[in-house]
Amino acid sequence: MSKRDTESLQLSLTAEQGNLVITALAECPFKLVYELIGKLNRQANVAAQAGGTYACQVGAAELKLMLDALGKLPYVQVHALVHELQRQLQEQLQEQVAAAGKASKTGRKAGKR
Repeated sequence: MSKRDTESLQLSLTAEQGNLVITALAECPFKLVYELIGKLNRQANVAAQAGGTYACQVGAAELKLMLDALGKLPYVQVHALVHELQRQLQEQLQEQVAAAGKASKTGRKAGKR
């Protein structure tokens, strides 16, 4: 398994968005999605007391399953959620690139004497 497959992504979902993801996953073959549905339910239940949005940790393969499932629902139902997920992923990618850039600069400064 590659590093990319094991990296965890943090998504912020509302209860409504989480329900939409689970609804989409429920239309997929059970053996492909039952673990992910359970995981999403557990994360939502832990956060249910707090209200608002909750952090949802998923791996790249799980995110792919989520997006594939959402892609099978009518556009009008899912477009806002898909756009929001894309925004969150781009933000995380930019943070990772910035962190890598800082680490690279720090490494080069340490090497100069």
